[in-house]
Amino acid sequence: MDVADFWQPFEKEISTFDELVEVINKLAERSQKRGIQFAWRGLVCADWALHSSLYRRMVLTKGGTLKEKEFASEEDKILVNLHRWGLHWSDQSGRLSILNQLAMLQHYGAPTRLVDITFNAWIGAWFAVEKKWDNGRPVMEESDARLFAIDVTDRLINENAEWRQWEDSLVRPWGKSYAPQIDKHFWTTNVFAWKPPNLDGRIAAQNGGFLFGGVAGSIKPDGKRFQFPKGDQNGFWNIEDAHKACCLALRPHKFDPKHGGVTTGALYTFRIKASAKKEIRHRLEKLFGYTHATIYPDYTGFSSFGVSHLKARP
Repeated sequence: MDVADFWQPFEKEISTFDELVEVINKLAERSQKRGIQFAWRGLVCADWALHSSLYRRMVLTKGGTLKEKEFASEEDKILVNLHRWGLHWSDQSGRLSILNQLAMLQHYGAPTRLVDITFNAWIGAWFAVEKKWDNGRPVMEESDARLFAIDVTDRLINENAEWRQWEDSLVRPWGKSYAPQIDKHFWTTNVFAWKPPNLDGRIAAQNGGFLFGGVAGSIKPDGKRFQFPKGDQNGFWNIEDAHKACCLALRPHKFDPKHGGVTTGALYTFRIKASAKKEIRHRLEKLFGYTHATIYPDYTGFSSFGVSHLKARP
């Protein structure tokens, strides 16, 4: 199964900046009326999967698809190694919680289960059309992009009395040491969102946050099945095939502008045509000032994008 086949039945195509504005406005109007909050994720290539960096790198390393048990085992090894390096501690705040450790790892490019999101639709769109370079040359300009809108209304741990304490936990809230222990079927058939404190300027600049959860499983706590639909009443994907496109328990929905495109727990996907990338990027810079300098306002960002015209290898 190709990743594009998974998303195609649900995607809405965007060919101009005006069409992007229309989509975002429709979602904003209806979601405001219904008290729904969306998070956004932009990918410069529409054929890329919705994977965490740890899931992606484990698949590249081991091949095939993964289950939560081996995924969590690798995560544990990373966190143990982080402690060995003495990086679980901050001079300003003392020992970091597990989520803050993962957030810092994510910031510096280490693989984690966290998936970057933004709570700003326009920034999400900027990430989708962002200009990329490889060894001094622009890349991905000829590829369609993808923008996800994810309903996180009931998924924000910051606004849930039970889950809010996860933010300060010194053990993994989804691990065996945490009390009360999370049901494994609940963990692998749900997705959570976290709006972290402003650990650095980049999180604030991006209005950033994270999605996380277990590798999607097929059995819910009540014994019912969680399944990824194929769309157009064509049944459901095998869970292993679905993992190739999405490692989290997120069910895609069709965007229906007549009803505001809002369904509880919805995940919407928009394909931005390659021909529209330059126009959208230009308009976002002129309207909001979005550039690599404003979105990545740190030395790590500068090292990646401030000298991108220079080759790094022969």
